[in-house]
Amino acid sequence: MKLTQAIKPQLTPVCVLTPGGDSGSASDKRASWSPSSSLCASPLTEESYSEKLRLLEEAQHVPLERWKAPTVLAWLEVTLGMPQYGAMCAENVRSGKVLLELSDSELEAGLGITHPMHRKKLRLAIEELREPRLSRFPRISTLGHTWVSSEWLPDLGLPQYSEGFANNLVDGRLLEALTKKELEKHLGVHRKFHQASIIHGVHLLRIVRFDRQILAERRRQVETVDGDPVVWTNLRWVRWARSIDLAEYADNLKDSGVHGALVVLESSFTSDTMATALGIPQSKNIIRRHLATELEGIVLPARQQLDEQARYAKMERRRQEKLASGGSLGRSFSRSYGTGLEKGEKERRRASLRGSLSRALGLRLREEAANGGGSPGVSGVSGVGGGVSGVGGGVSGVGGGTMTSV
Repeated sequence: MKLTQAIKPQLTPVCVLTPGGDSGSASDKRASWSPSSSLCASPLTEESYSEKLRLLEEAQHVPLERWKAPTVLAWLEVTLGMPQYGAMCAENVRSGKVLLELSDSELEAGLGITHPMHRKKLRLAIEELREPRLSRFPRISTLGHTWVSSEWLPDLGLPQYSEGFANNLVDGRLLEALTKKELEKHLGVHRKFHQASIIHGVHLLRIVRFDRQILAERRRQVETVDGDPVVWTNLRWVRWARSIDLAEYADNLKDSGVHGALVVLESSFTSDTMATALGIPQSKNIIRRHLATELEGIVLPARQQLDEQARYAKMERRRQEKLASGGSLGRSFSRSYGTGLEKGEKERRRASLRGSLSRALGLRLREEAANGGGSPGVSGVSGVGGGVSGVGGGVSGVGGGTMTSV
């Protein structure tokens, strides 16, 4: 695998009206708005922007179906950062209830959203507001497209894709629902290594439940400590390479797509992969062995810890599923009760079998005695007796098997 150092392009912001759903107070949002840098030809002024913020604050605890037209427009332009569709929204969408009922084709016709990624972004946001309680990630709406393109991608070491992500208005919801086809067709990510880098970056966001504050805090705690490598940014790996006496190769990691989630979560990522990313020649065997030792020392414990967490999470899900389906007490009692009956029935069958054999043996002994049989009869008893033991063992074995399966 050959990794080439990407060149960071000069970015032109697209729709830099707000953080596009980023978290913060109204004053934070107002300060982050820069109409002079927007290419969206938005009709918003500072005064109208403040008014839209007020409407959004008032609508925080109001269901979408009860929103009026001005609130819907404010949500589209400010919260989602899609003011280019504001004019048609104001003309055709008169309430939140109307917005909820729009199909994808009506979104295209009524709002003029022909871009498939923009349409998907709006659809995902609408569905989240339809049933907010069902959202798997309550903080996902705070990850706006500005944060994704200007912070998240550079942290992955992939700033070369920032402009494409910004043009497509990719926010947290779109990241969570992103497909490989969309990466290639709409976002221009064709290299498999870069696709894997983005996929594992999204995986890390799922691990922290799309809460960037949690992610930032975990990264802050390991800025100067070689721990929790799964959250390391691309630049943190550059610093690590320098710290293990590989300074001459460290800068090759910049903008390569190497970050903590890729290194730890991708099972096929090895010291050879890292050596290739660093640009260490194959002939430098001693340096490569040194890298392998250092890398395994921090990555293997992290992978083991994640495996343990995954097993615990799986057990917890099963426990919750049992509780949700009526609890395990009744099933345990039924299983124990049924097993007891089954065991008792087997014991009765065993006793009955032994009794039948005993009666048969008694009859045979009496017949042999009446006929004057001697030692051959004793031999016969011994043989059948062995059979009884064998049958008994067989029943015991079946019983043991049954208990094990339960």
